[in-house]
Amino acid sequence: MGRVFNLALLVAMIVGAVVTYDMKHRAEIIADKVARLQAETAEEKDEIALLKAEWSMLTQPARLQDVVEAYADHFHLEPFTPEHIATVQEIPFRPLDEQGDAREVLARIAAGDRIGIQ
Repeated sequence: MGRVFNLALLVAMIVGAVVTYDMKHRAEIIADKVARLQAETAEEKDEIALLKAEWSMLTQPARLQDVVEAYADHFHLEPFTPEHIATVQEIPFRPLDEQGDAREVLARIAAGDRIGIQ
């Protein structure tokens, strides 16, 4: 009886060691994956910071003014004047297509129906 008990304990110890090793191995794999993802995230953050800095440099008003002056013949830009401002009455309505009559659409919007809004 003692030998069977010792054998059972030996088998349990071996199974426990195998399970522990397997858990450790999986944890190491997952830790490596987490470290790799953290490194990739850090690289992406650095790249985003670099792109933001580049965008900031490219959109500086002095630089844009130089570009506009250098390519004035290509862009055909002219200074902004008050005549370029439109009033609300001058803005055309969007075509109704399948929405129906304008009064019907406004009534649905007033009633809280958001189906008519795109």
